[in-house]
Amino acid sequence: MQVTLLLCVGTLAAAPLTLKKAEPAAALSPAQKADYAKVIQPLFEAHCVSCHGPKKEKGKLRLDSLEATLKGGKNPTFTLGRPDSSMLLARVFLERGAGDVMPPKAERPLTEKQKEALYSFIEGQPIPADLAKAASADTQAALAAAKPTAPTDSPTRK
Repeated sequence: MQVTLLLCVGTLAAAPLTLKKAEPAAALSPAQKADYAKVIQPLFEAHCVSCHGPKKEKGKLRLDSLEATLKGGKNPTFTLGRPDSSMLLARVFLERGAGDVMPPKAERPLTEKQKEALYSFIEGQPIPADLAKAASADTQAALAAAKPTAPTDSPTRK
């Protein structure tokens, strides 16, 4: 559905402005769904879901499920096959000192391998096996580092 608006300035009418609805998301292939489940979702769990999940939805964005990820938030997050127009990738690839960098400066950043895997996924390409393995290892390290350590037994007195 297209909506046409006329913009007027004083008594002069501007040319009509046609607004288009956002493109519907393309269906994911079985390989893309597998890449999401094995590489991307754990990455989001480790780095993003604390602010973009069921407990908190910054920017009305949730990254805790494939459906929510594809839906996007207040602004479109990405369109599969168009990585250069991805707000998510733009923020992930910002320098760590930038104000809108994701994850925020206080959080553990994504590794280069994780960024490459995310880029491949959003590009709509299969994540190469060696890259998927490296990104997954980095994600596991991030998850392990985020877990609180168990308290040690107090030393016994003599």
